Amino acid sequence: MRLSFNIISSPVEAPDAARGAMPPRSFLVLLLGLVGAGVGARLLALPRLLPDLDAVNFARSLRGFDLATQAPHFPGYPVYVALARLALAAGASEVGALAVPGIVLGAVCLGVLGLVAWPFLGAAGALTATALLALLPLPVLFGATPGSDGTGLALLVLAACAVLGSERSRRHAVLAGAVVGLALGARPSFLPALLGLSLLMPRRHGLAAAGGLVLGVGAWLVPMAVLTGPERLVRIGSGFLLGHAGEWGGTVAVRPDLGWRMERFGFDLVAAGFGLPWPGSPADPALLFAARLLLALGLAGALGALVLAGVRSSLSAAEGRILRLALAMGLPYGTWMFLGQNLLKARHALPLVVAGALLVAVGVAVLARRWPSRTGALAGALAMTCAAVMLPVALAQGREPSPAARLVAHVASTLPPSGTLLFTGEEARLFEHYVPHYRAGRPATGEQLRREVSRVAAAGADVYVTSTAPGVEALAPHLEPVARFSCDPRVRSHAHDIVLYHYRLAALAAPHEVL
Repeated sequence: MRLSFNIISSPVEAPDAARGAMPPRSFLVLLLGLVGAGVGARLLALPRLLPDLDAVNFARSLRGFDLATQAPHFPGYPVYVALARLALAAGASEVGALAVPGIVLGAVCLGVLGLVAWPFLGAAGALTATALLALLPLPVLFGATPGSDGTGLALLVLAACAVLGSERSRRHAVLAGAVVGLALGARPSFLPALLGLSLLMPRRHGLAAAGGLVLGVGAWLVPMAVLTGPERLVRIGSGFLLGHAGEWGGTVAVRPDLGWRMERFGFDLVAAGFGLPWPGSPADPALLFAARLLLALGLAGALGALVLAGVRSSLSAAEGRILRLALAMGLPYGTWMFLGQNLLKARHALPLVVAGALLVAVGVAVLARRWPSRTGALAGALAMTCAAVMLPVALAQGREPSPAARLVAHVASTLPPSGTLLFTGEEARLFEHYVPHYRAGRPATGEQLRREVSRVAAAGADVYVTSTAPGVEALAPHLEPVARFSCDPRVRSHAHDIVLYHYRLAALAAPHEVL
C-alpha cells in the first residue's frame, strides 16, 4: 500500500529527482524523528523557575486575567493565556503550564511544516526546514520558555502553512485567515510577518480569507474586551503603545544609534538565532567553535545555491512560492524589528529565523535537483551541527535559573528581610512573586533612584542596588559589589549579567566600576 503526503497541491509539481528520491514511509519516519528531537530539545531547555518579569506577568494571568495589574501586560496575549490556563487545569505546574503550549504547538507545527513543504521542496528541502526549526538555538530556547514566544512562533509557522494551501478552495482560505487571526492573539508583535503572509493570499479567495481573519481575531478580542471593558482596554493599550514607542520600548526613537542597532540586530539573528560565530561572543571550546563554522558553511552553501538559481532563473514554480513566502514574512518583519523593537532581547528575531530556515530549505531543494545523491549528506550535516550548537545553550537554560532568579535566591538565603531594601531593574517583579516579604522596588529614573536611596539609607535601612537599576552609575562611589550572576548572552541576551551592590553612606576610597 502506497502512502501519499501531498496534502497541499503545489502550482507546479516539485522535480521528480527531489520528490522521488525518498519513499514516503522513510520520509515519515525521518519527519517523526525530527519532531521528537525538537520536543526533546525543548524539554532539555525547560527552566526550573520563572526567568523574568514577563514570565511573572504571565504566571499572574493564570489565576486572574487583568491587564490593569499586568496580569499579563498589554496586549494580553489572550490565545496563549487561554492555552496556558488549560494546561494548568490539566495539572501542570506553574512553569510547566506556561511552557506546555509552546512545546505542544511547536511539535504540531514541525510535523505540519514537513508535510506541507514536501510537495514544494521535495524530501530533502522539507526535512531541512523541519530540522532547522526543530534544532536551531533560538526556537528551542523560546519554545521552552514560560512565555508566549513559542506559541506565537508555532502559530506563525502554521499560518504560513495554511497560506500555502489557501488557493485550493475558499474553505482553505477561511482556515488560513483564521489561523493568522489566532496567531495575532498569541504574539501580536509578529503582526508585520503575518501581514506579509497576506500578500500571498489568492485574490479570488480574498474575501474568504478576510472572513476567516475576522473569526480568528474575534475569538480572542471580544472576550478580552468584555473582561477588560472597551474604554479601559483602549486606555491601557494607548498608554502601552506610547510607552513602547517613546520611553522604554527600545525603538529607534529611544536608541537612534544605527551602528549599535546593526550590531545588536546581527547578534540577535546570527549568534543567538542560528548559533553562528559572532565578534565579541564568549569563547567556545574548540569542538563547539568548529561546529559553528561547519554550520555556517552549510547554511552559506545552501543560500549560495539559492542565489545562483535565482540569478539563472532556474527555480521551479514551487520553490519560488516558498521563496516568496520567506521574503513576505522576513522583509517587513526585519524592518519592524530593526526600527521598532528592543534589540537587547534576541527573542524578537524568531520570525526572521523562520524566514531564514525556509530560504536555506529552498537552497537545499535546488541542490537536490542538481546532485540528488549528495544532498542527503548536506541535510544530515546541517541537522547534526544544529544540534551541536544548540545543546550547550539548551542545557544551560534548563539546568541553571536565569541571573535574575539566582539573584532572588541569593538575597533570600543571605539577607534578612527586615530592614533590607533593594533597588533593582525588572527583577523587582521576581522578588514580588517569589519572596514578597522582601522590599524590592524598580525606580522609574536615575534621579528617583538617587533620591530614594539617599533618603532610606540616611534613615538607617540596609540598602542594596543591582546593576540593572536605572541610573546606577551615579551611585558608583557608594557601591560595594557583593555578588554577580551571569550567563552566556546567547542563552539570555537581556539581563545576562547582574551585579548586586551594597550601598554605603560614606563614599568608598576606591570606587568600584559599575557595570
